[in-house]
Amino acid sequence: MSRPVRPANLIRPEDVAFIAGQATVPDFKELDSTELRIFDRDLVKTAGYYAMSRDLFSILVEDRDFYLFAAQVAKHQLAGAFRGAVPGSGEVGIQFIRSKTILGTTSWFRSYASPGWNDIHGSAAAPVDLSTTSPVYGNPQNRVILAFPKLGNLTTPKLNEVWFAVRPTNYPIWPIHFARLTDTYVANLPHSVLVVKNNQYYMRGNVEGAGVVDATFPFGLTFALGSYLTGPGQE
Repeated sequence: MSRPVRPANLIRPEDVAFIAGQATVPDFKELDSTELRIFDRDLVKTAGYYAMSRDLFSILVEDRDFYLFAAQVAKHQLAGAFRGAVPGSGEVGIQFIRSKTILGTTSWFRSYASPGWNDIHGSAAAPVDLSTTSPVYGNPQNRVILAFPKLGNLTTPKLNEVWFAVRPTNYPIWPIHFARLTDTYVANLPHSVLVVKNNQYYMRGNVEGAGVVDATFPFGLTFALGSYLTGPGQE
């Protein structure tokens, strides 16, 4: 599924095209005026603390409309008020997607013995599963959705193509190109990826070279209840 959506307060609704594994637009609940102010404030603050250069800051903020729609989906699915970067336990908040949620590790760096197609995030047999209660992944069940319009990389990129499966749908192979910025490498995706509550996804990539190390990550935001974002269980 990839089609424009038109909830209120989007600046360029025609730009909000995404894949989510389903044929219909996920249900959403629009943010009220207080939540919208918090969203715009904390999106800018989040981008500002993470980005050491203006180019990366701009790349984060340019996806504001997609992130706003994801916040509205999260508000509906997680049944909490949106409270930005510092939510309470039953409120919806945001943070950059962490390797713990995706890989169950503290690092994005992974080694690939063989060139060609490899599992990068999850696999067909063991996808990234937002319904799991495993503490290895922070127990995301009923508490998390993921939204990422780009891929990032913390080292010299080794991927030249990727494809996604967002259950139950497999999507086309996308050639990708990572641009080198001051802070990191970033690659645009033809359509953003939205993984809704309790859904699963995995990503495969075409790796260049044998015995290489790569650190590709979903460059986007976790929308989650404050209980998921907080405390020693998320270390």
